[in-house]
Amino acid sequence: MSAFEQPVHVSRRTPASLWQEYRIFPDRLELQSWILFHTIVIPAREILEIEVRPSVFSGSKGITWGIKLDNSDLHRHVLVRRKTGFWKRIAFTPDNPDEFVRICQSII
Repeated sequence: MSAFEQPVHVSRRTPASLWQEYRIFPDRLELQSWILFHTIVIPAREILEIEVRPSVFSGSKGITWGIKLDNSDLHRHVLVRRKTGFWKRIAFTPDNPDEFVRICQSII
């Protein structure tokens, strides 16, 4: 992990993400969190599953259980399940959830 390493993808800051930034690197995800006052780093080898989830208003899957870094239940969002860590299920809302998941799956 280098301080000068460029991300593969950076999600635009939006009101749905509470203006937080989510980055994909070749070996990890970095999820900025104003609420938790730090950036969560998830190594690619720790990701069990990553998927796009609907909003609660769509009615298809209901509420996402886990830590939510933003307004994820109100919008289409991404859910990451990881092998270890205090929080194993983390939900967040990148600007384009489908593209974010596609790129993440390429680094896993």
